Amino acid sequence: MPYRRRTLDEVDALVGDTLISLLRQIRAGYPQRPDAFPQSILLCGVRDVRDYRLHQEGAQVITGGSAFNIKAESLRMGNFTEEERQTLWQQHTDETGQTFDPTIFQELWEDTHGQPARLRPPR
Repeated sequence: MPYRRRTLDEVDALVGDTLISLLRQIRAGYPQRPDAFPQSILLCGVRDVRDYRLHQEGAQVITGGSAFNIKAESLRMGNFTEEERQTLWQQHTDETGQTFDPTIFQELWEDTHGQPARLRPPR
């Protein structure tokens, strides 16, 4: 079965050789799409991959994803409001029939504060 897409969260927490290795692996896997490598990869973080300045020991500074030719576009996704969050969970209920105990919503809001990557229905 072909790999469709994958999400890597908090990529901006990687530094130096670790980040360079990840970006090189993504670039090396590109020709193997979609049968042996994801068709698309979402790199989540608070910074744009093209803004990274990668320092490699004993080498010149590498500047961001453009050096690896891996980035198509950036999307800034803000946090959901409480109203948007309730709408999303209601859509989930409508589509799946899974209901939520209303008492859980305040705790879920305190845990996620609307962060999109953390705001998904329990399975």
